[in-house]
Amino acid sequence: MSSQFLGRTNRTFPPVWISLGLPRGPSEADWAPALVKEALTANTVLDISINPGLWGGQMRGTDALLMARGNADIENATSTRHAFDLVQAHLLQTLSAIGREQIDFYFLKIRRVLEEFQIEGALEALASAREEGHIAHLGIDADGPGLAILGVWQFHDAFEVALLPNPKERSEDFSMLASLATERRVGIVSLGEPHERAQAVLALCNTPSQVRESCLVGGKA
Repeated sequence: MSSQFLGRTNRTFPPVWISLGLPRGPSEADWAPALVKEALTANTVLDISINPGLWGGQMRGTDALLMARGNADIENATSTRHAFDLVQAHLLQTLSAIGREQIDFYFLKIRRVLEEFQIEGALEALASAREEGHIAHLGIDADGPGLAILGVWQFHDAFEVALLPNPKERSEDFSMLASLATERRVGIVSLGEPHERAQAVLALCNTPSQVRESCLVGGKA
């Protein structure tokens, strides 16, 4: 896979990233080590969001590029400080799970319209973490409706990378958000489907064979 520059990171990354998932049915006893071993050979960014504790334990001692998506706890924040504490707690839990002082990418998850104090508290926590060297690159995870994402993104230009929805399933949201990303020189990672406007695609894999097939397909896209 040939690497390419990704937005404001001013760094090159492979065009296919891998999200490590859990088996859908019965699996062999050593499925997790086998999946991680195959994923590591891809030499790309690995998303450990689904189970940081499991994947972090399997990857200790490696120099793999890792990303994590935040949870939705800030939706319940009752103050700026509360939002700060919730985001900081999740980040520290993730770092503890992977046994590192820094994670390569951390994406703030946006699922719905948020209160301004919730946004400010979350971004303050992430800015502080970056200053302390706990986050290399900050991203926004467009998990919710496009207009909800714009409500955060239009007035808070803190992101280097955007994880956008599947362009085939949510084409209007993807196009709208990709336009803003391009305007702001933010790198685009599309979820589950390659796209000409994206620098990378994040593919969900829960078997070693899926890792091989996703990387092959994505590398050709």
